[in-house]
Amino acid sequence: MLDAAEAVVVQQGAVRLTLDAVAKQAGVSKGGVMYHFPSKEALLQALVTRAMERSYIARTRLQPDSPAPGDILRAYVQASVGDPLGNLRVSSALLAVVASDPTLMAPVREFFSKRLPSIAPGVPFERAAIVHLATEGLWLMDLFGASPFTKKQRTQVVKLLGELAGNGGTLP
Repeated sequence: MLDAAEAVVVQQGAVRLTLDAVAKQAGVSKGGVMYHFPSKEALLQALVTRAMERSYIARTRLQPDSPAPGDILRAYVQASVGDPLGNLRVSSALLAVVASDPTLMAPVREFFSKRLPSIAPGVPFERAAIVHLATEGLWLMDLFGASPFTKKQRTQVVKLLGELAGNGGTLP
């Protein structure tokens, strides 16, 4: 069902996401969708949760089993700017809907409040915060298709963020 919902969001936009549209996309009845998601809000909540889970999965796939300080933060940078699971399209389509609904934002706020401590063990707070903020900014610019960087510049920025994440690197 969530794959069908994502397809509707990507193809038609989150505003057009309805239980009927998901049912049609999934090839099931509306009742079949409602069995899993009794309301559009429940469906949107599941999509938001899935996006956050994908972020976590992408990061954990890139981090070593026994990480040294900075390894998890570096994996977060690579997962976020590489978008290995194609989450950008879905995130872009959901952003406006989620931002306008406080109930959908609650788990997002909780996710972000726990993220920095979980991705930066052993990294000084200021360094971790700068890497986190820069990574989120780069991700958002990519999301909106508004990055001012050339491919070469972006690669240089990502490389520097990875170095800074590992307690190395200096700013030019």
